[in-house]
Amino acid sequence: MLEVKNLSKTYEGGKKSLRDVSFTAKAGEVTAIIGPSGAGKTTLLRSINQLITDDSGQILFDGQNIRELSRRQLKQTRSKIGMIFQNYNLIEPLTTIENVLHGSLARKSTIAGVLSLYSKQEKQEALQLIDEVGLKEFAFNYCSDLSGGQKQRVGIARSLMQHPKMMLCDEPIASLDPRSTTMVMTILRRLADEKQLMILINLHQVDIAKTYADHLIGLNNGRIVFDGQAAEATDRQIEAIYSGVDSLVTE
Repeated sequence: MLEVKNLSKTYEGGKKSLRDVSFTAKAGEVTAIIGPSGAGKTTLLRSINQLITDDSGQILFDGQNIRELSRRQLKQTRSKIGMIFQNYNLIEPLTTIENVLHGSLARKSTIAGVLSLYSKQEKQEALQLIDEVGLKEFAFNYCSDLSGGQKQRVGIARSLMQHPKMMLCDEPIASLDPRSTTMVMTILRRLADEKQLMILINLHQVDIAKTYADHLIGLNNGRIVFDGQAAEATDRQIEAIYSGVDSLVTE
C-alpha cells in the first residue's frame, strides 16, 4: 500500500503546488489522477518518487517513509518504483531490447552497467517482457524507428524489468492516437490485475480514467477535491474537479 499524508510543496515565488494532500493507493488497483493543467498532478507523482523535494508530509511505501530515507535507501526504494514518462525517456539510438535491459541496472554493479554486461537470463526476461507488450517483432529495432505508441510500450517493458511494486505514469497517453491509447491503457490495466501492481497515472481524459481506473483522485490548485471509485464519479463531481472547489466533492 502507498499512503500519502499531508503532503505539501511550494515552488520558488510562493506558488503552492500541493496543499496538504492525503490519499491511499493499493496493490492491484489503477489510481487515476485528474484535474486541470497546473493542478499539481506531475508534482504529486514526482514527489512520491522523490524526484523533487517537497516541504512536509509523509509518503509511506513498503513500510518506509520515503521522505526520510538516506540517499542509498532511496535508491533501493526507487528500484521498486517504475516510472513511465510522457516523452518516453528512451535512449533512441539503442534497440528495444537494449532499452528494456536498462531496467535491470539498479540490480547490477556500476562496472556491469557501464559495460552492458547482461546475463542470458536477463536477456530472456527482456524478450519475454517485450513480447508481453506486443513488440516481439521489434525487439532488435532501434527505438528511433518506432512510433509513439510503440515507444511507450518499450517504456512499460523497461519498467517491468525493474520488478517494481508500483508504477508511476505521468501523462503516458497524452501524445498517442486513439488506437495506441487503448493498447497502452489495456496493458496497464492488465498489469494491475495479473501482476498486482499498484499503478498511479496522471490523465487529462476523464473518459479513459473512468474506463480503466479503479480509484479516482481529483486535484485542483494543489488540493484533493475528489477521492473515490472511478466508475461512481458523477458528471457533477467531475465538473467540480475542473471548475475548482476548496473542499472534497461529495454528492
